[in-house]
Amino acid sequence: MARRGQHSFMKRQKENKRKQKALEKMERRQGKKKQATEVDDEELTKHREEQDEE
Repeated sequence: MARRGQHSFMKRQKENKRKQKALEKMERRQGKKKQATEVDDEELTKHREEQDEE
């Protein structure tokens, strides 16, 4: 069996780098969604507490 050439190695490395970057981007987006819902929950709790005091 022949060894893989340097070109295919570079191609595979580039593809791995692209996949890793896409994964990081997805995680950032998921983190923003999660963070936004946590902030919304805190504001909702504050609002309820203020109404209970009145």
